[in-house]
Formats: sequence, C-alpha cells, structure tokens
Amino acid sequence: DVTRVVIRAPGANVDHFDDIVHRIGLSDVTYAVGYSAWLDLTPPGVSKASALETLREQLGVHPEHTVAVGDGNNDIEMLKWARDSYAMGNAPERVTAAAKSEIGPVDEDGVLEALEPLIDPSRLAF
Repeated sequence: DVTRVVIRAPGANVDHFDDIVHRIGLSDVTYAVGYSAWLDLTPPGVSKASALETLREQLGVHPEHTVAVGDGNNDIEMLKWARDSYAMGNAPERVTAAAKSEIGPVDEDGVLEALEPLIDPSRLAF
C-alpha cells in the first residue's frame, strides 16, 4: 500500500504549492507543504502522529512519556500529539503555534535543548 507521496520542485515555493493544492482540490488526501519546495501527500489519517501513536501502543509507552521535535508543516500533527513538543527556532509560525515550547534553530543544535533534560548522565558511557 502507498502511504506517502512526496512531490519535490526545486524552483517552487510554499505559495506555489498552496496554489496548486487549491486549484486541484485535494480532498481525499492529507497534505503538508514544506518550506523547502516539497509537497507531502498521504491518505486521510496518516501522519507522523498516527505512526508514532501506533509505535507507542506497540511498545507500551505511556502517553505522558512522549516527546516530539519538529520544524515543518508535516510535523504539526505530531507536535500536537506529543505530551512535550518543541518547535525548532527556524520553524514557520504555524509549526511554532502547534508546539508547547520553542527551542533554538537547527543550525545551532537547538534539538539538544529538548534532549538534554531527558538524558540520565549516569547511564552514559564514554
């Protein structure tokens, strides 16, 4: 089964993809327009959040132990799903609004701000 189609057009931008999506009238798919010239198409209900929920259930992880970090439109559902969620500092406003917290940008290793509190130093082997 096909669960995801990615369309990439290096010369396009977000506005171009938004225009195409509206003109085509994509109604039977879920889509996210990336800020780096790509369009994600998935069946309704298929997202990073739905995949992580399936994995969480299979592994028996309690919902309160979920964390997500994202910076793109296709991360919005995942950021809403996780108990603790962080938008990267370079994320668009829609993504930042979906997260519970904001951290530094990708190019400044912002993800460490989310991960360091989760790491038990006594379990690290150097």
